[in-house]
Amino acid sequence: MDITSFNLSNPWRTGRKWDIPIIERDATAELIKWLDEPEILILAGARQVGKTSILYQLIDRLLKSKLAGPEEIYYFNLDFLAISEFITDQGVFLRFIHAEKGKKTFVFIDEVQRLADPGRFIKSLQDLRLPIKFILTGSFSLDIRTKTQEPLTGRKQVFRIEPLSFSEYLKTIPDLSSLPVLNPENYRFYINALNGALYDYGLYGGYPALVLTPDREKKLMRLNELFSSYLEKDIAGFLKVENIPAFRNLTTLLSAQQGGLVNIQELASTLGLHRETVSNYIYYLEETFVVKKLTPFFSNPRTELSKMPKIYFTDPGLRNLAMGNFSELHSRSDAGQILEGIVASHMVQNRSESHRVHYWRTKSGAEVDFVVSAVQPVQGVEVKAGKLKSMTISRGYRSFLSKYTPSHALFLNNTVWDRVEIGERMVEAIPTAVFLLQHTKTEGPQGQGTGSSHENSH
Repeated sequence: MDITSFNLSNPWRTGRKWDIPIIERDATAELIKWLDEPEILILAGARQVGKTSILYQLIDRLLKSKLAGPEEIYYFNLDFLAISEFITDQGVFLRFIHAEKGKKTFVFIDEVQRLADPGRFIKSLQDLRLPIKFILTGSFSLDIRTKTQEPLTGRKQVFRIEPLSFSEYLKTIPDLSSLPVLNPENYRFYINALNGALYDYGLYGGYPALVLTPDREKKLMRLNELFSSYLEKDIAGFLKVENIPAFRNLTTLLSAQQGGLVNIQELASTLGLHRETVSNYIYYLEETFVVKKLTPFFSNPRTELSKMPKIYFTDPGLRNLAMGNFSELHSRSDAGQILEGIVASHMVQNRSESHRVHYWRTKSGAEVDFVVSAVQPVQGVEVKAGKLKSMTISRGYRSFLSKYTPSHALFLNNTVWDRVEIGERMVEAIPTAVFLLQHTKTEGPQGQGTGSSHENSH
């Protein structure tokens, strides 16, 4: 193995000074809770969302807490060809990390999907029951799933890593960085600054490299490069999509339709593609974490609308790139769609394990933006853009509340705080920016959660 590449990416082992990523991620705290558990941890997410930074934050915590010494932590970056070629023989690998000593060892493997058969490689080592904790990352769900799913069944916890959330984004703004830990009652004094930050976030999104880039032109160049690399490496390279122009055109159409019903047949006709091809492309966008698909909630298929989904972009910056529009949000007619997409990502990321996020719409056109449900709805959420002087509950929302009486009902807007009783249900109006600071697990507006999403393998 090229020991120089290894040493440069493991500076704690040689005593060389190294920089800790400055943006503290919510997922880091959640992952720390699992460092003493036996499961293999997998961080799955799109390129450049900060997976490697989270690994370095975990390593820093291990060292500072003295849970491990420098010689007990190994980091392998498989983007280095010499390192990826080295991790092919289990015996050589075990000797390199001195497994025979029997000391607790933490092994971090970045971009694990570059191994020919990572699932079997890691499983065989895990089955030896050595005191080795594996923490792995992979670029996207399809790659991880096809290469690790079956061999690691029952042995892993998968954490989905996304671009910076709005609350994480605020940590990069000195005047607002302490807000996520303040009592929500204090947010009223900062609402104008919060809305300004939300509109900036809604323009360029939460990819860490962009957030840390102050220059507008460089932001756009980096976002363009990020998307071009995604098309080249993931869509054309791994998924073998040949018609990249058509794939690009689909992302543009979906960005324009964000929050609206998606008719696959209409998209196919517009693009001149087969329906199955469009469905596959949307599936690829989902599995590579570019979009989220929400399905309708319905208790009676005869009275609820058909099963057309709604699609939201995971990151507003990518959505604006697909649209080709980086005008300021306050002057845009699609500001509501952008805010709705940010709320969708927040709710899906922070839902409890037993809940799902849907939308609700009837044949007569009554609609609610988001419904959190188990068997029955537990929360309804409406999102409004623009300056409101008071809350006005639509007939559609009233109809939903009357029919299902969810335990919580929210009316998100720019500036209004209020409460109004609709039938037997209290609807709470709060600013969207304030809602996004609450790491709810969708049990209610004041609940606490981790802000990270993970699934087990059982």
